[in-house]
Amino acid sequence: MNLKYQYRYLTSLLKRYGFRGLVLKTLERSKSPMLSYTKNYLRYQPTAEELAEQRKTPLAYAPLVSIVLPAYETPKRYLCELMDSVLRQTYPNLELCIADGSSTDAVEKTAEEYMRRDARIRYVRLSGNGGISENTNGGFSMAEGEYLALIDHDDLLAEHAVYEMVRCLNDCYGEEERESAMIYSDEDKINAEGTVHSRPHFKPDFNLEFLRHNNYFCHFLMFSAKLLQKAGGLNKAYDGAQDFDFVLRCVDAGAIVRHVPKILYHWRIHEGSTAGNSADKAYAFDNGCRAIEEHLNRNNEAGRANVTTNLGVYRIAYELKGEYEITVAAEDKTQLEEIRDYCKKNARALHTEAYRINVHYVWIKSFHNGIEKECIGDYILYIRRDTKAKPDGLFERLLEVCQHTSVGIAGAKLLTRNKRVASCGLIYDKDGNLVPANGGLYAEYKGYFLHAVIPKQVSAISFGCVMIKRGALIKAGGAAEELSGTYADADICFRLQKSGYRVIVVPDVTAVQMRAADRTQRNRTDVKRQKQIFSKRWKGKLSHPDPCYNPNLRIQEDHTYEMKQ
Repeated sequence: MNLKYQYRYLTSLLKRYGFRGLVLKTLERSKSPMLSYTKNYLRYQPTAEELAEQRKTPLAYAPLVSIVLPAYETPKRYLCELMDSVLRQTYPNLELCIADGSSTDAVEKTAEEYMRRDARIRYVRLSGNGGISENTNGGFSMAEGEYLALIDHDDLLAEHAVYEMVRCLNDCYGEEERESAMIYSDEDKINAEGTVHSRPHFKPDFNLEFLRHNNYFCHFLMFSAKLLQKAGGLNKAYDGAQDFDFVLRCVDAGAIVRHVPKILYHWRIHEGSTAGNSADKAYAFDNGCRAIEEHLNRNNEAGRANVTTNLGVYRIAYELKGEYEITVAAEDKTQLEEIRDYCKKNARALHTEAYRINVHYVWIKSFHNGIEKECIGDYILYIRRDTKAKPDGLFERLLEVCQHTSVGIAGAKLLTRNKRVASCGLIYDKDGNLVPANGGLYAEYKGYFLHAVIPKQVSAISFGCVMIKRGALIKAGGAAEELSGTYADADICFRLQKSGYRVIVVPDVTAVQMRAADRTQRNRTDVKRQKQIFSKRWKGKLSHPDPCYNPNLRIQEDHTYEMKQ
């Protein structure tokens, strides 16, 4: 990349983050364990033998897949490399639909060369450049497949990309579900020459709250033609965020979303790409806000979306409206009195024209079976003895999330006294271990693909500071007497999910965990017993990977969001 571009890129970062923020961002990236991916990326690609096996092993369900490519003055080298990557696919029943909005005939000539070699490439010259949405819709009109997939005109597909998507259709969908299928994959980035692989994005399974705050689906995305017909094509009014608007409309239209946790797409970084410099397309993020707000309106969950310094990531302020009754249940009397004093002094913040939050107080010794009977109202704000929470904004932010019908509990990100992350949700493994997500990360760092700062669904959360829906707790059966600590927390979260509720971590709400990390031998023995009880109770669930975490990543204390060795 030339010096002029690099200068513009650096100044845009300084404008967004400020000097201190940019230093923190640079330090965090310089220490990222993902830097080793460049040398080891082949570990995440199939061998020649595996590719050969895919070619000779037909899938039981093998529909035509239309790969839609909106082109506009695509450099010949990039276009040829892209078409080669499509033609090398181990899954043969596909077509590449090129919708060309270029003013010159360069793309057309290159496409014609390839069309003479392979009939699976189809081309149409559009009447003009209608922008990314209209050009893509032109490609949709050409497509004859039962499934469609989107690809940018300067990127590359892994050789097994379409095969893995269709295998997912075979393995993870019932016959009737396939017409609502939407499947996305993991991805990485390549340099302009396509010689260096970096920044792998290992994603969680479908996570609505995470998706609302950023379009992590991104690439590679495949969906059924019937879902496209139901949701509608891309909307020009959202250009720049057209993919985000589209996937949100598909989700609202009943998409059954699955995830293939494999690197199937290579996103090229060059001067003109969003991967290289998102700030060049700042208009896109305003459209992203609009797409989110329209999605919320369709789901009767009104709120306002705002652009953050992390372009492509949004902050959502869900609307509070009406009257709310909350009981603060705290184990520490001093903490309880601090919150009581705050509520007295800041009554206007809790009693506005739009909403009224009525707060009640109860001192408890622990989160115990029957706690719901001691609390008044629809919500319980529970704060554990070893945790200190700042009451400013605490009620409003957790209530914004917890009020949603589908949410059973919303909790804070916990920090240690030495300004590290203690927990930002809990990750489980097949052996029943519960590991704090982002544990050990510096509090000012944002985590792998911002997982330490974006609200999202998690499988479990530490109960240091949580707001739980009282009715959901009753439906889930309350607390389990034979479990305590982290395993009791996870047990309640698992039962809430079994009852149909989501568990959400809200990282912009933080609380400080005061307890020391060292354990006595007696504690270690008790933890072992708790783990055995928990593992036996949830054997079926633990046999499947944590859907809120990627199976390519390690699950180990202070080493989450790192590649497996």
